Amino acid sequence: MFSSPVAKTRAAADLSSKSRPPAPHRPMAAGNQARLRSIAQPASAKRDGGQAEPTPVIHPEAVPALPPAALPTPEQGGAVNGTIPDIRTPPGQGRSTSSETAAAAAAGARAAADPASPDAVPVTANFNIRFSQPQVAIAGGGKTDPVVSGLTMGTFSQPGGRPVSPFGEESYEPAFTGISYAFAGGKCTISGTLDTICPWGTNAGGRTDVPSATDAVVTKDNFTQIRADLTPGAASPFKSPRTQFYSQALVERHEKFHGTDDLGWTTGTGLGIVKTQLEAGSVAAATAAADVAHAVDQARVKLIAENLTWYKGGGASHDSFAGEIRAYADGRPQYQALADAVDRQGAILSTPAPAPGLSPVGPPPAPPPVPAPHPAP
Repeated sequence: MFSSPVAKTRAAADLSSKSRPPAPHRPMAAGNQARLRSIAQPASAKRDGGQAEPTPVIHPEAVPALPPAALPTPEQGGAVNGTIPDIRTPPGQGRSTSSETAAAAAAGARAAADPASPDAVPVTANFNIRFSQPQVAIAGGGKTDPVVSGLTMGTFSQPGGRPVSPFGEESYEPAFTGISYAFAGGKCTISGTLDTICPWGTNAGGRTDVPSATDAVVTKDNFTQIRADLTPGAASPFKSPRTQFYSQALVERHEKFHGTDDLGWTTGTGLGIVKTQLEAGSVAAATAAADVAHAVDQARVKLIAENLTWYKGGGASHDSFAGEIRAYADGRPQYQALADAVDRQGAILSTPAPAPGLSPVGPPPAPPPVPAPHPAP
């Protein structure tokens, strides 16, 4: 049962008032008035997702020297609901595809939940999912998840251009938007949308880009070096050495693959992690906005930490991380095809051109036909 000591005191005072004459109206103490005004203030919201709905306004009754009225509880038939501002991962504080990510490791250490309030009620999660990865547009589709209802896919796009170290980096920076909460049946339902945001960037590191095998950068003098730099390694993760030359297009493909990889994990596993994390906590009606904001932020921290664990997959360093092995495997055929095309172009460029004014030497002419023998006289 969800009950409040304030509400019980208030009920006892109401019963005792029937046995005495009505008291004259006296103004409420300034401290109580200030507290009631704070309850009636609307929840703040960032300007990226619309205005938040205001919390219910509680009007005090004219009774002397009594505590302010508590928020209505589910047992009293009242409705307690509201919204909170979006909860986003600050840029650079998500999981990164670099070898070690201090921010994500620290986030995992902060994932433990705080003790619940004695007046708290259980939480039910109800989140949708959207994916953000600009510059790439594909058809979205719906998927019903057994853990979270109303699962939908939004715009598939990814922001590029983030400053990174060679050759590139992708980050996992989830955000929770449109967050609302409502109490009913002894539970608090938290609803909202999980946005999968995966910024990325590339860095040539002083290497020369090879846009195609027929580009002017490929010459008869350097094609063997280009071919060697682009050819995938013989062992896992089959990474091209790229000591002097690289492919900007294939590095971009690699980083964008990490984003789609993260989307698949979030849809298939991440939402379940969010639901479990949220429903392990509880929310009190009197401090609902703060409790919900804390619970959702803890779910965000947990999501980043679990994504980092999945990305590493038991690997000890960058080249053995499971996420990197998947990304290099995706680009391996394209690297090999470009290296082979450079080799063919190099062979063409290495063929000597014919001397000016001379026709190319062709095959010798066929011998004249042998005359048929004449019959003997």
